[in-house]
Amino acid sequence: MERKHGIISVFDKTGIVEFCRSISSYFNLISTGKTANLLEASSIPVRTISNLTGFPEILDGRVKTLHPKIMAGILGTSAHSSEMEKMEIHPFGLVVVNLYPFEQVISKPHDLMDAIENIDIGGVTLLRAAAKNFHEVIVVSSPEDYTRVSDAITNNEVNLDLRRELAKKAFFHTSKYDIAISRYLSSEDQFPSSFVLGFENPQALRYGENPHQEAKYYLQHGQEPFYRQIHGKAVSLNNLVDFYTVVGLFSESTEPSCAIIKHTSPCGFASAEDVETAFDHAFDTDNLSAFGSIMGFNRPITEGVAKKLSAMFVDGIIAPEYEERAFEILAKKKKIILCAFGNYERPELSIRLVPNGILVQPTDTRILSEEDLQVVTKRAPTPQELKDLLFAWKVVKYAKSNAAVISTGTRTLGIGMGQTSRIAAVESALARAGERSEGAVMSSDAFFPYRDSIDAAAQRGVKAIIAPGGSIRDSQSIAAADEAGIAMVWSGIRAFLH
Repeated sequence: MERKHGIISVFDKTGIVEFCRSISSYFNLISTGKTANLLEASSIPVRTISNLTGFPEILDGRVKTLHPKIMAGILGTSAHSSEMEKMEIHPFGLVVVNLYPFEQVISKPHDLMDAIENIDIGGVTLLRAAAKNFHEVIVVSSPEDYTRVSDAITNNEVNLDLRRELAKKAFFHTSKYDIAISRYLSSEDQFPSSFVLGFENPQALRYGENPHQEAKYYLQHGQEPFYRQIHGKAVSLNNLVDFYTVVGLFSESTEPSCAIIKHTSPCGFASAEDVETAFDHAFDTDNLSAFGSIMGFNRPITEGVAKKLSAMFVDGIIAPEYEERAFEILAKKKKIILCAFGNYERPELSIRLVPNGILVQPTDTRILSEEDLQVVTKRAPTPQELKDLLFAWKVVKYAKSNAAVISTGTRTLGIGMGQTSRIAAVESALARAGERSEGAVMSSDAFFPYRDSIDAAAQRGVKAIIAPGGSIRDSQSIAAADEAGIAMVWSGIRAFLH
């Protein structure tokens, strides 16, 4: 039987010469202009697309491979052999294509025409046609598959399983490519009429929320994980969710800070002049809940901090870096997870799967300032109390609702989170703060439905409160604050986190 054609059309020419040399005796190689020139220069027999079709590449290269002799040669099966012979169409048995680098182009400074000219049409068509006809055609969409495909071809081991796997990969590749283009062209629409996602390169995790649940961390094209692990057992889904809470808190913190996270919520947070003091203050918030927690730092881990952390049970730590002696101390614990921050940007959208679809919303990146606050009580907060209230608000945003935070200065004293009633959240925060509530401030992530939360705070000596406002009983809460001499401000926005 006469050898089938093999079409080679690649933008990324990494490894293509070696691959084509290894399989050139099994296929009649057909290639587009620049790739054909490269193969010819490497003494590999090749025929140009134009030579095969009798039609030149036109429109500045926009049209090269879209021709019946190419497409029918790829899509034809043995059932079409008579028709193909009559039309002088030779069958293809191999399609090797990688696409114009659209995603790389749009990740750098560019204009719209740069993006448009890097939308591949012919390459996508070739891949989809070959993948559809995988019983007859081997389709290769990535240089990473060159070695195993060439080995399979030369050893006569191209089986249906390999063909199907390569076809599946090609369809994933083209669908992800289309998704990138679709999202780029609809980037100005926060909620487009169709919402599509494309992620790849799944990273294995130790497990999901529970050990019996498998989990993967899928990445955006060309992106690395937002963390870099340098020691310890593998991270789990829970660890990454907790790391993300750290990221949120640090996005609003410029001073040396420590975040202690347990079950996705902060159980202690503080900023100070140095990272060790920040750790001490955060840990003092709730040292019981800190057991088995995730610790986050926005400054390098020092030897002093490492000695304190080594004396307790911490599940994982994430920080920009570790001083040499600090790493030596912590690494003596074989299982403790030690990670450094990688490059990342906070996601613009928050997405959650629900039955029959997904829920999409912008990530809550709203940062309050003093100008946003409305004083609603007879006593206005002092300048220091205003600063303290904004700190308390920053923390309550990242605690699971219903949530309340008792704090002073830039350190938390008690955090109540994940409660089913407002008063329960407040009482939990006050209980953790204990006598330290005297003279402190309180934040609430949603309005007070009754005055009971204000009364409870007043009994513990809280002096200022921040909450969204908006209850039909706001006047009762304001009256309760006035009776206790508490300064209260409305933020005007809610900070639920579910």
